[in-house]
Amino acid sequence: MSEAPAIVTDADMDRLTRLGRAFKHSLFRDQKQVDLLDQTLAAAEVRCPERVPKDVIRMNSRVRVFDFDKQSRGLYTLTFPEEADVSKNMISVLAPLGIALLGRRKGDVIEAQVPGGVRKLRVERVQATVIRTSVSKRGPARNASNLPPKHEAALSA
Repeated sequence: MSEAPAIVTDADMDRLTRLGRAFKHSLFRDQKQVDLLDQTLAAAEVRCPERVPKDVIRMNSRVRVFDFDKQSRGLYTLTFPEEADVSKNMISVLAPLGIALLGRRKGDVIEAQVPGGVRKLRVERVQATVIRTSVSKRGPARNASNLPPKHEAALSA
Protein backbone atom coordinates (compact mmCIF):
# COMPACT_ATOMS: atom_id res chain seq x y z
CA MET A 1 0.00 0.00 0.00
CA SER A 2 1.25 3.49 -0.81
CA GLU A 3 2.50 5.41 2.24
CA ALA A 4 3.03 8.80 0.57
CA PRO A 5 0.27 11.36 1.08
CA ALA A 6 -2.20 11.86 -1.73
CA ILE A 7 -1.47 14.79 -4.06
CA VAL A 8 -4.54 16.93 -4.72
CA THR A 9 -4.96 20.11 -6.76
CA ASP A 10 -6.10 23.17 -4.86
CA ALA A 11 -9.31 23.32 -6.94
CA ASP A 12 -10.10 19.64 -6.26
CA MET A 13 -9.35 20.17 -2.56
CA ASP A 14 -11.78 23.07 -2.40
CA ARG A 15 -14.59 21.23 -4.19
CA LEU A 16 -14.04 17.96 -2.30
CA THR A 17 -13.96 19.76 1.06
CA ARG A 18 -17.28 21.44 0.25
CA LEU A 19 -18.68 18.10 -0.92
CA GLY A 20 -17.63 16.44 2.33
CA ARG A 21 -19.24 19.19 4.41
CA ALA A 22 -22.48 18.92 2.43
CA PHE A 23 -22.64 15.14 2.86
CA LYS A 24 -21.81 15.33 6.58
CA HIS A 25 -24.94 17.39 7.13
CA SER A 26 -27.18 15.23 4.95
CA LEU A 27 -28.82 11.85 5.18
CA PHE A 28 -26.05 10.26 3.09
CA ARG A 29 -26.19 6.59 4.00
CA ASP A 30 -22.48 5.99 4.43
CA GLN A 31 -20.97 8.64 6.68
CA LYS A 32 -17.94 6.35 7.12
CA GLN A 33 -16.97 7.10 3.49
CA VAL A 34 -17.28 10.85 4.10
CA ASP A 35 -15.00 10.49 7.14
CA LEU A 36 -12.49 8.50 5.09
CA LEU A 37 -12.48 11.18 2.38
CA ASP A 38 -11.96 13.84 5.07
CA GLN A 39 -8.98 11.89 6.46
CA THR A 40 -7.48 11.51 2.98
CA LEU A 41 -7.86 15.23 2.31
CA ALA A 42 -6.46 16.21 5.72
CA ALA A 43 -3.27 14.24 5.01
CA ALA A 44 -3.03 15.29 1.34
CA GLU A 45 -0.36 17.45 -0.21
CA VAL A 46 -2.14 20.34 -1.96
CA ARG A 47 -0.61 21.83 -5.10
CA CYS A 48 -1.61 24.15 -7.90
CA PRO A 49 -2.51 22.14 -11.04
CA GLU A 50 0.71 23.11 -12.85
CA ARG A 51 2.77 21.49 -10.07
CA VAL A 52 0.91 18.17 -10.03
CA PRO A 53 2.80 15.47 -11.97
CA LYS A 54 0.94 14.05 -14.96
CA ASP A 55 0.90 10.56 -13.42
CA VAL A 56 -1.16 11.65 -10.39
CA ILE A 57 -4.84 10.66 -10.26
CA ARG A 58 -6.99 13.80 -10.11
CA MET A 59 -10.72 14.22 -10.36
CA ASN A 60 -11.94 13.07 -13.80
CA SER A 61 -8.68 11.19 -14.51
CA ARG A 62 -8.87 7.89 -16.37
CA VAL A 63 -6.87 5.22 -14.62
CA ARG A 64 -5.75 1.74 -15.66
CA VAL A 65 -5.19 -0.58 -12.72
CA PHE A 66 -4.09 -4.15 -12.24
CA ASP A 67 -6.27 -6.09 -9.77
CA PHE A 68 -4.09 -8.61 -7.93
CA ASP A 69 -6.98 -10.84 -6.81
CA LYS A 70 -8.69 -11.06 -10.20
CA GLN A 71 -5.38 -11.03 -12.11
CA SER A 72 -6.95 -8.59 -14.57
CA ARG A 73 -6.79 -4.98 -15.63
CA GLY A 74 -9.52 -2.39 -15.38
CA LEU A 75 -10.00 1.13 -16.65
CA TYR A 76 -11.82 3.61 -14.38
CA THR A 77 -12.62 7.32 -14.35
CA LEU A 78 -12.62 9.05 -10.95
CA THR A 79 -15.69 11.30 -10.75
CA PHE A 80 -17.76 13.41 -8.43
CA PRO A 81 -20.79 11.52 -7.05
CA GLU A 82 -23.31 13.09 -9.43
CA GLU A 83 -21.33 11.84 -12.46
CA ALA A 84 -20.70 8.29 -11.19
CA ASP A 85 -21.93 5.43 -13.37
CA VAL A 86 -20.60 1.98 -12.48
CA SER A 87 -21.79 0.57 -15.84
CA LYS A 88 -19.32 2.97 -17.53
CA ASN A 89 -16.56 2.42 -14.92
CA MET A 90 -17.03 5.98 -13.66
CA ILE A 91 -16.23 5.64 -9.95
CA SER A 92 -17.39 8.16 -7.35
CA VAL A 93 -14.78 9.79 -5.17
CA LEU A 94 -17.04 8.79 -2.25
CA ALA A 95 -16.79 5.08 -3.13
CA PRO A 96 -14.09 3.12 -1.28
CA LEU A 97 -12.16 2.55 -4.50
CA GLY A 98 -12.50 6.21 -5.50
CA ILE A 99 -11.10 7.43 -2.18
CA ALA A 100 -8.21 4.96 -2.45
CA LEU A 101 -7.35 6.18 -5.98
CA LEU A 102 -7.50 9.92 -5.29
CA GLY A 103 -4.05 11.50 -5.43
CA ARG A 104 -2.15 8.28 -6.11
CA ARG A 105 0.46 7.84 -8.83
CA LYS A 106 1.50 5.39 -11.48
CA GLY A 107 3.19 2.46 -9.75
CA ASP A 108 1.39 2.90 -6.43
CA VAL A 109 -0.20 -0.19 -4.90
CA ILE A 110 -3.43 0.59 -3.07
CA GLU A 111 -5.86 -1.34 -0.94
CA ALA A 112 -9.53 -0.45 -0.74
CA GLN A 113 -12.03 -1.91 1.73
CA VAL A 114 -15.04 -2.59 -0.53
CA PRO A 115 -18.31 -4.35 0.35
CA GLY A 116 -16.93 -7.66 -0.97
CA GLY A 117 -13.67 -7.45 1.00
CA VAL A 118 -10.30 -5.81 0.35
CA ARG A 119 -9.22 -5.03 -3.21
CA LYS A 120 -5.51 -4.67 -3.88
CA LEU A 121 -4.65 -2.75 -7.06
CA ARG A 122 -1.57 -1.34 -8.76
CA VAL A 123 -1.92 1.91 -10.71
CA GLU A 124 -0.50 1.19 -14.18
CA ARG A 125 -1.42 4.30 -16.13
CA VAL A 126 -3.02 7.68 -15.52
CA GLN A 127 -4.49 9.39 -18.55
CA ALA A 128 -4.91 13.12 -18.81
CA THR A 129 -7.78 14.59 -16.87
CA VAL A 130 -11.00 14.47 -18.85
CA ILE A 131 -12.20 18.02 -19.45
CA ARG A 132 -15.96 18.33 -19.26
CA THR A 133 -17.80 21.25 -20.76
CA SER A 134 -21.42 21.87 -20.00
CA VAL A 135 -23.89 22.50 -22.76
CA SER A 136 -27.15 24.16 -21.86
CA LYS A 137 -30.28 24.62 -23.94
CA ARG A 138 -28.82 27.98 -24.95
CA GLY A 139 -25.67 26.38 -26.35
CA PRO A 140 -22.13 25.70 -25.12
CA ALA A 141 -20.82 27.29 -21.95
CA ARG A 142 -19.14 30.63 -22.58
CA ASN A 143 -15.46 31.13 -21.90
CA ALA A 144 -12.77 33.44 -23.19
CA SER A 145 -12.23 31.35 -26.31
CA ASN A 146 -15.81 31.63 -27.56
CA LEU A 147 -16.97 35.02 -26.27
CA PRO A 148 -17.49 37.82 -28.74
CA PRO A 149 -14.40 40.11 -28.87
CA LYS A 150 -16.02 42.90 -26.84
CA HIS A 151 -16.52 40.51 -23.86
CA GLU A 152 -13.00 39.05 -23.89
CA ALA A 153 -11.57 42.31 -22.57
CA ALA A 154 -13.89 42.20 -19.56
CA LEU A 155 -12.43 38.84 -18.53
CA SER A 156 -8.85 40.10 -18.55
CA ALA A 157 -9.56 43.18 -16.40
